[in-house]
Amino acid sequence: MHISMIASSTLLFSSFSRAFRPALNNSFRSSRSNISSVLMSSTTGGDAASIVAPIARREEDRVVLAGVLNDPESKLIRQSEDSTEKLLDPPIGVPDPYGWLRDEKREDKEVLDHLKAENTYTEKLTDHLDGLRTKLYDEMLSSIQETDYTLPRPKGKYVYYSRTFEGKSYTTYYRAPREDVPDVIDWDGKAESPVLPGEEIVMDVNQLAEGRKYCSMGAVSTSPSQKLLAYSVDYTGAETCEMHVVDLMNKGETVDHDPKLEISGQIIWGKDDSTLFYTKMDEAHRPFQVYKRVLGSDKEDELLFEEKDELYWVGIGKSLDKKYIFVETSSKETSEAHFLDLEDPDAGLKCVAKKRSKVLYDVEHRNGYWWISTNFGGTPNMRLMTSPANANCEEEWKDVTDGSGNKLFDGSIDRALDGVEAFKSHVVAAGREGGIPRVWILSSDDADGVDTMDVLTFDEEAHDVGLHSHAEFE
Repeated sequence: MHISMIASSTLLFSSFSRAFRPALNNSFRSSRSNISSVLMSSTTGGDAASIVAPIARREEDRVVLAGVLNDPESKLIRQSEDSTEKLLDPPIGVPDPYGWLRDEKREDKEVLDHLKAENTYTEKLTDHLDGLRTKLYDEMLSSIQETDYTLPRPKGKYVYYSRTFEGKSYTTYYRAPREDVPDVIDWDGKAESPVLPGEEIVMDVNQLAEGRKYCSMGAVSTSPSQKLLAYSVDYTGAETCEMHVVDLMNKGETVDHDPKLEISGQIIWGKDDSTLFYTKMDEAHRPFQVYKRVLGSDKEDELLFEEKDELYWVGIGKSLDKKYIFVETSSKETSEAHFLDLEDPDAGLKCVAKKRSKVLYDVEHRNGYWWISTNFGGTPNMRLMTSPANANCEEEWKDVTDGSGNKLFDGSIDRALDGVEAFKSHVVAAGREGGIPRVWILSSDDADGVDTMDVLTFDEEAHDVGLHSHAEFE
């Protein structure tokens, strides 16, 4: 019998255990047979009837074990966060005839050959559609302005933006001196013309992709001094990234790169140019660890956080005022946030509020207070709350109200909150009201209160509006 292990939210599974092995089926005593061959016709006209699909073989006696397992080395997977149901005892075998196709490392030759055969079958079966595909592609492309640029966003002494060019597949990242930016951008639309005076290339992804079959960018982030650039890139399509740090002041010379280091793609700069934070993934490609890397140091990268519960994925961020690194671990129903004080070199990671079943929350920092979007209390939508910026502060959360004591976002169905951005003098909230996307400006001199709330209005009754990334607190 073939026994495999898979993750599930409702059952417990084990790796191989001799206690549950029945007699082997005679048809599987021999080594695994090759996958069914694919017969392709080369006749003119693409006769679909003569094109035979690859058929994956079945291992009829292959099972996974579900229930209470006697193997002490078995990894038990919780049914759900709050399940009180008993596990099956004794366990039962769940049929898994195609389990042999499961190959997380993408190295099994038989599996790879089968996937290639499926791709070949698809190509042969649909080759008569090549003309239609080209026509549709050209039609869609004709409605896109290929040579274009994104809105320049300020960060320190520069503004940053990206450009795309007709005939090129990838984005090119630019920056220009902030002091030279005109009130109105007057660009002639030509690829060879600069969008802004003094613009310079930060990174050309087209150059990175040269000679490669695949190239997908992860993070692209300049350092606090804006002299270095950290980026992550996937060259294989396996959804794991390399991390690179280059010197923007010295023709992009590599400052830091470990070819053995594989990360999920997230990169955050610390307080200065010497420190980076990044996340790693487990075998299931789940981001679960957060590391701190000191550039130029001989020490191993420091593990700051690890989420062992496979229901939870880990992400990292940075407060807009640059005071805190945030580490969030969340499932579909429950989340938990941690913070690291960047102004205290001896500080460790602290928890904002411990996990509570089916409570989601997200945190921003503003002038000594957490601004929290949460469904605490079981509300159908997110509510907006604040508390002093302390660890384990769940008992201090309170709803944000206006001057009359009315809750601005109470989590009801009348007004939905998607998220907030906290600035020095105000907070910007995005959500929906009356079925229409809305953006509200919440202004106050108090760090945790609101004096006025104004909604952005537009001439068209039906419209779409939302928030985008920003790099400055003030």
